[in-house]
Amino acid sequence: MGEFTVTRTLLAPREAVWEVLTEPNHFEGWLPAEPGTAVLDVRAGGSWQATVRSPDGGQIALTGRYDEVSAPGRLVMTVPGDVVTAITLAAAADDTTLITYGFDVEESMHAAVEESVDGVLGRISTVLTGIA
Repeated sequence: MGEFTVTRTLLAPREAVWEVLTEPNHFEGWLPAEPGTAVLDVRAGGSWQATVRSPDGGQIALTGRYDEVSAPGRLVMTVPGDVVTAITLAAAADDTTLITYGFDVEESMHAAVEESVDGVLGRISTVLTGIA
């Protein structure tokens, strides 16, 4: 396996992106989770949990942990399957944010991971628009 990164620009300041990543009501919007189900203990050693709906309408409980938290620039967390995801936020020109997702995945997974990240970032952008 090897480090694979996906970097994109979000049209919002870094602090707003951090808020969307770490506040339960915003987290539910981009995961997307059922309203009122996100519980986030955003600190190194903390955990997160939320419930999502499957395409057939069933509920799926998701959990993960926070390995590193350095507001507002870096968040290392696990996602289902215990996959470690490193998220780095860098302030950029015109009040935008460079967001980089880093994963340790097989090369055969790169396209699927990039597609997944783009989906998540689309939902994060929608949440950011709603709080602007």
